[in-house]
Amino acid sequence: MTTYGDLIRGAVEHTRAGTTQLREDPFWSAAEAQTSLIDYHGVLDAIAGHARRLIWFVRPTPANLSRYRTDLDPFERAAKNLVLGIEALVGTERPHPSQVVAPSTPWARAALHLRGASDLLATHFRIDGEPRAPDSEAASQSTARRAALADLGALTMTVLAAEEPLALRALQAGVDRAAITKFLPGLGHLADLAARTRSDDPALPAQRLPLDALGLTWTPIRHGDPVTELADRMRRLRQTTFSLTASRGDALATLRDVTTLGVAVHAHAAAFHGADLTRAARPTSSAAGGTDALVGRARTWQILGRQLADFAVLSPPEQSVRDDVTATTRLLPELAALNSAMNAALCADPSARRIGAALNGAVSTMTEIGQHCSTTFRRLTRSGLLHIDARAIPREVIADNPSFAEASLRRHTVTAPAAVTDRVLAAYDVVREHPIPSSPSHSPIDARATAPDYDDHAITRRSASD
Repeated sequence: MTTYGDLIRGAVEHTRAGTTQLREDPFWSAAEAQTSLIDYHGVLDAIAGHARRLIWFVRPTPANLSRYRTDLDPFERAAKNLVLGIEALVGTERPHPSQVVAPSTPWARAALHLRGASDLLATHFRIDGEPRAPDSEAASQSTARRAALADLGALTMTVLAAEEPLALRALQAGVDRAAITKFLPGLGHLADLAARTRSDDPALPAQRLPLDALGLTWTPIRHGDPVTELADRMRRLRQTTFSLTASRGDALATLRDVTTLGVAVHAHAAAFHGADLTRAARPTSSAAGGTDALVGRARTWQILGRQLADFAVLSPPEQSVRDDVTATTRLLPELAALNSAMNAALCADPSARRIGAALNGAVSTMTEIGQHCSTTFRRLTRSGLLHIDARAIPREVIADNPSFAEASLRRHTVTAPAAVTDRVLAAYDVVREHPIPSSPSHSPIDARATAPDYDDHAITRRSASD
């Protein structure tokens, strides 16, 4: 999957290729030199556009940046002045002339990568500034943006250092001196501004990591390799469940389908690590480790599946994740069979290690999916959309409320009482955390409510159609 870091590295490589080409090869014609001059302006224009996006990550920046955001710190102010200086040179015509034709020079390809990085950032936020993906908000922090601006300043200095070699090669190719002067009138002032935005702080690379890892908000599925496909589908499910947290419709079907996935992922991960899933087991504490923690987490997802089956939402349903859930549950047996008696995690085979890493990644992703599902379920409870068949309400709750008793006799549905939804939220509090904690802690499910008894039977995979 293409990430922001990949696009920036691509821009750097093409910029390096452009400067190397100027040192080693002359232009074959004046037309080739003129194309390079236009594309050189194009990469400067792309730098200005990308700096705009980094200065104000969330919302689209207005054309008149000089009147926008008066609270900039000196670092961002230097970047803003760099943007204005570049735009005074290359103009603000859209599209830029270098974008009209297919890229044929390293400068044009560098500009294409920078514009792609800008567009990637733009897709991660809605027009009201709300994040579209789980990683969007972390990547937009000021420290990450500042680190990216520092890298962009260093790239700008490399591009500006090619001014004199480019002017010389264009003059050798027969380009009119007046035309060269128009394109390259002396860019030392821009280099000074770029130097103010770069930094040699050794902490900057670590601060930029959340931004470098930022990928597409839509995940294409790569088929043919079960490990790769599992990672892609888990990533897409993570994105889909995150989008449900801000929606207003019925997400209950998705919440039910996700419980099937939670059981399957943890059961197959436990089987890969040598767990015997055919024996009866009591629930494990939250401080448990190894396969017991994975088995206990699978059982908690199993409890959630039964609890959510009692609810109904009287509104149009949201998008379904059933296709991804079904495909993922079919992939997992190819990677780790439930009836395997061998601890594949102890194998030195590289393919086994790769499968183990994929399953461990799926377990970690399920904790994030659990967080998103918990947030969505809380939204449903607050909205008053969540209903339940009165016959499914526990007896002790019915005894305290005569209206529930009457509704149960008449087989009516009622708004889900807090005593019932709290049990679901208590189970979600468990699955939101990694099954193997870094330090012992008390189980949230014990602190909030008493969960239903665990069954003494083996974990079985439930069909996504159940």
